[in-house]
Amino acid sequence: MTDDATIDRLTAVGTRYFGQLTPDAALRPIPLDDDAGVCVVHTVRGGGMIYVAPDESVLFVGSSMDFGAGLTEFLAGSRTPPERFVRPPS
Repeated sequence: MTDDATIDRLTAVGTRYFGQLTPDAALRPIPLDDDAGVCVVHTVRGGGMIYVAPDESVLFVGSSMDFGAGLTEFLAGSRTPPERFVRPPS
């Protein structure tokens, strides 16, 4: 199991990315098995998930994808480029 400091670091990465998309999001971290990282879940309906790898690369999946399907994509190496987290101007 990943140590608490690593979980906290990876959770902070996911929280930062969610902050760029949805300020004040209600988030819950889920440590992944085999030291694969953390999944930060936006707990409201339609919120989505950000999987964070130990190297701090991430995969965002929308709420239409369940946890297991997102995890499969994440473990297969799918990632979301950081520039995709920039909110469009209002």
